[in-house]
Amino acid sequence: MNYKELKNNIKKDNLYNFIILYGDEVFLIDDAIRNITNKYLSQDFKEMNYTKFEKIEDSFNEFYETVTTFPFMSDKKVIVVNECDFMTSTGSLNKAYEDKLISLLNSENSNSIVIFSLKNKKPDTRKKMVKIFKDNNSIYEIKKLEEGELINWIVEGFKAKGLKINPSNANYIALNCGYLDYESVVNLYDINNEIDKIYSYAMDNGEVTRGDIDLLLTKSLDSNIFKLVDYICEGKKDKASLMLEDMLQNGAAEQFIIHMIARQYRMIYEYQILAKRGYSMNEIMDAMKIKKFIASKLNNIVKNITIEKTEYIIEQLLEIDRKIKTGLIDKNVGLDIICNSF
Repeated sequence: MNYKELKNNIKKDNLYNFIILYGDEVFLIDDAIRNITNKYLSQDFKEMNYTKFEKIEDSFNEFYETVTTFPFMSDKKVIVVNECDFMTSTGSLNKAYEDKLISLLNSENSNSIVIFSLKNKKPDTRKKMVKIFKDNNSIYEIKKLEEGELINWIVEGFKAKGLKINPSNANYIALNCGYLDYESVVNLYDINNEIDKIYSYAMDNGEVTRGDIDLLLTKSLDSNIFKLVDYICEGKKDKASLMLEDMLQNGAAEQFIIHMIARQYRMIYEYQILAKRGYSMNEIMDAMKIKKFIASKLNNIVKNITIEKTEYIIEQLLEIDRKIKTGLIDKNVGLDIICNSF
């Protein structure tokens, strides 16, 4: 089950009393918990009927009592359990507690909505307790937004503040904020912070301009690395050097930049190999587990570089890294070689 289905089930009052929310979009997990709380609890008695446990391993009896006692002046109570490692493949719960929890899950308790939150983690569906959730269709995966969804989120975020932004500029933010980057840790809390920052600057103008965005948006390192590799592949040494200088001035470490450039070329190489084998872009996206946004960037880059050149550059990057680590060359010298010799 996904976030859209969860919202629909909340709206229709069709939630099982025990649910698991997991995934990598922590904002939407928190938002779902807020929606559930607002749906089932009145503000007058919210404090009496809402309980949050960071863990239940050391307070299981208190948790059990909270779930099984009647709500106060309300049809339901809402109980949130964070840090549910015992539901993952790497955690476990005391056997006696596990049996009591399974008994709870199999009961007809209708007094509580119990939410088990697994942020950036995944439940192990082989576990007996998790299978009960699965059988009741009460496991919801809360994924990060896709590119189009993120653009709409940005437009609506500014609209809610009374500020206009055209789709092109919203798209520009989406592609440069880092949210869509490969293995990105940027979430919607970070995007909202960027919206707030731009709004505070542009609120009197009525509409967000590209200039406002370039002035204020914190561009991701991945986005800058893509641009740097673009310049290197296109032989634009001056622009590559200026981009590198800007990244260093903004606090990026030399060794980390080299690591990111090497990772980028490995991705380029993997893309080239799959394309050579006849894979379509969608098949490449599935094989590499990347979003369309990343695939499109890689597709543009490979137009300017051969597989043989990519192999050569990867070998040179490994050699530069070895020389830096053994003290044969300075990190800045290594970066200069990368920008001007490839």
